[in-house]
Amino acid sequence: MKTFHQKIPCRATYHFSCFHFCRIMKYTYFCVAMTRHTLMKLRITASPLLLLAALFIGCGGHGHMRQLERLEAQLDTAPDAVRLALDSIPLATLDGEERALYAILRTQADYKCYVPLTTDTLIRHATTYYNRNRKSYRAAMAWYSLGCVYTELKHDAPAVEAYLQAQSLFPDTTVRYHRLCYQNLGQHYLNKNMPDKALAAYTAYHNVAEDYDHLYADIGLAQAYIYKSQPEQAREILKRLLLHRDEMDTLSLGTVLFDLGKIEYGFYKDYDKAEAYFDQLIALYGPDVDDVTYWFKGNIAESRGYSDTARCYYEKAMQGYDEVYLQYNCARSLLYLTLDSIAQPKLYAYIKRFEQTSDSINRIERRTEIDEIHTAHHMELQQRELAQRHQRFIFIIVCLLASTAIGVLLIERHRKQHYLRLQQELQHNQARIYKMYQSIEEKRDNGSLAREQILALYRDNLSKSVDLFKKERWATRLQQLSELRSKEIPSFTVNEREQLVEVLERCFVNVITNLRDEAAKQKRRLKAEDIHLCLLLSLGYSIGVIRECLTASSDDVVRKRRVRLGDKLPEDILLLFSV
Repeated sequence: MKTFHQKIPCRATYHFSCFHFCRIMKYTYFCVAMTRHTLMKLRITASPLLLLAALFIGCGGHGHMRQLERLEAQLDTAPDAVRLALDSIPLATLDGEERALYAILRTQADYKCYVPLTTDTLIRHATTYYNRNRKSYRAAMAWYSLGCVYTELKHDAPAVEAYLQAQSLFPDTTVRYHRLCYQNLGQHYLNKNMPDKALAAYTAYHNVAEDYDHLYADIGLAQAYIYKSQPEQAREILKRLLLHRDEMDTLSLGTVLFDLGKIEYGFYKDYDKAEAYFDQLIALYGPDVDDVTYWFKGNIAESRGYSDTARCYYEKAMQGYDEVYLQYNCARSLLYLTLDSIAQPKLYAYIKRFEQTSDSINRIERRTEIDEIHTAHHMELQQRELAQRHQRFIFIIVCLLASTAIGVLLIERHRKQHYLRLQQELQHNQARIYKMYQSIEEKRDNGSLAREQILALYRDNLSKSVDLFKKERWATRLQQLSELRSKEIPSFTVNEREQLVEVLERCFVNVITNLRDEAAKQKRRLKAEDIHLCLLLSLGYSIGVIRECLTASSDDVVRKRRVRLGDKLPEDILLLFSV
């Protein structure tokens, strides 16, 4: 038996598919059109193709970014799990911010899990990606992680530079990694024999440290005081810490015992106490004790005159890990023991002088290297601050200019609106005047009452026209001339008088119409000079100014014209214009 689909002819199947395809395309076009319409309302233009591309991109995933962000949140609590998850993300598929964040997470996870960091190639992806001139947490972590790599590699100078850069990029100085920068900087300063800078770093670390950080801050302070040859302060801090030895981890307790042994041996020459601390340290670590302890034990034996015992300790210390300074110190101690067995005082003195000079040169070189880094870092911070200050200054200038422009536009808009409103009110008054005159002529209104209402409208028109004229620059100029004596008023040019007449006739157009209507009712004809005289008198200008505006020969001519106005206009109209 044939199925339903088999009964449909081929042509019908084609039309059926086209029908659904057209519906899908119509719906897609509708969505695109609505989106474009919405963007057009927001003054944004976009082609349908771009909208479709954005739609498909938005529907797609974000690569590994979300997974990396989740791992970033777990970095401090579960670094082992983060390392395991990062192993499943192929680095070759990452680019841009994903690659930079991966580099930070991988470096920090390895560092926290005590995996040796042997190269800065990976973390350099992060420091290159993030802008060092813009503060952000990830930019700061990129440079902090670079410092951790250099700490592992025992490169003090680049580590100091990285930690200083990281500190300047943290937007929030309360985060733990910002505090750890102080601790790491202090240790590197001590490695470069710069106790003053180390003490400043550890003091800052102690001031911002939280509960578990105070122990490391105090140990760092004690070590800085040892380098500054201030054993009393260092011993006081370390003995206070030793009172809580049960609460300390093995590494911290071993550091405290070791530093106390160094103080008793190096500053107070109390070999018994020093040896007691070193013996506690050996008992604490067992066979894993640091080889430097054996070097100190050899020094104590040598100071007591036990040359063979000292030689044994030195040789035992040299058999440990390949640490340059330890190897150097052990070899030097063995050399001195050998020289003591040979009666060559001059050779001994020459070697001693050579070592002192070499140490001084190395100390100067190490300090100079760090000082150059500090100078470069401070210069960079000053340049960055100067650039930010310029940006703020430019922003303030732009805001002031924008505010001024907006203010000017608003004032101009208000002036235009006020001008249009006055024009509309004048037109409305004029329409009412014509309607009242029509009522009087048709005897439908009391003449005296209508006349009072007409005079009130005349007065209102005149007041509004005066307001319009006062907004012109001519009003200010004529007012200033009115304050001068009549003989001091300068003469107007022909062009100036034409401009003044144009402004007067534009501002008082309705008033001029009313004056001519009132003169026509008196069967008189007003000249242009008479109308201009009425307008200038209503503005309150002096006779001298009116004389120059009307091109009169003298003030008496103006006064005579003023008197003749009484023959051309009604008395109530003359009173409106202060004639």
